[in-house]
Amino acid sequence: MTIDLRGIRPLLQAQAAKRQMTAAALVRRAVMAMLDDAPSDAGDSRSTDGTSGTQVVKVTLRLPVAHAVVLASRARVADMSQGTYVARLIDGTPAQPPAPDHTRAVAALMASTDRVAVLSADLNAFMRLLGRTPRSELEPYRASIRSLADDVRVHLASAAALVAALRATRGR
Repeated sequence: MTIDLRGIRPLLQAQAAKRQMTAAALVRRAVMAMLDDAPSDAGDSRSTDGTSGTQVVKVTLRLPVAHAVVLASRARVADMSQGTYVARLIDGTPAQPPAPDHTRAVAALMASTDRVAVLSADLNAFMRLLGRTPRSELEPYRASIRSLADDVRVHLASAAALVAALRATRGR
């Protein structure tokens, strides 16, 4: 239905804003009051269960541009339509980001750990080379490289334990 407001649109919008509602909701209330029915918002706030029905209706949302961009981006990341994304938010079950592929995550961790292991071997070889040079001015470098080599060893030990744990959980 279309209503010709004949110049009262600014007044209607101001009144709706004052009541923190849309102009359409204010008009509905006014019509209901004219029909001697008690205004009711019960139909607008009913709890829904998104899984119970298959009927889908089109809804238009007016959002600030920044919110629209975020909505589109988050729905895309969740690999679902914007409507499904919003419905999940309303149901209180926001979409979780997809879990990384376990096999690829383990492979990436193993490849990274292999590269760090090579770095560790190179650091240890360099330390042996520095050990053959008696100059005292190299001592600050020896201490830094020794500390780095120790850090790498600690990382390799914890990464190895993590890889083992990840492999074990995948087998369940």
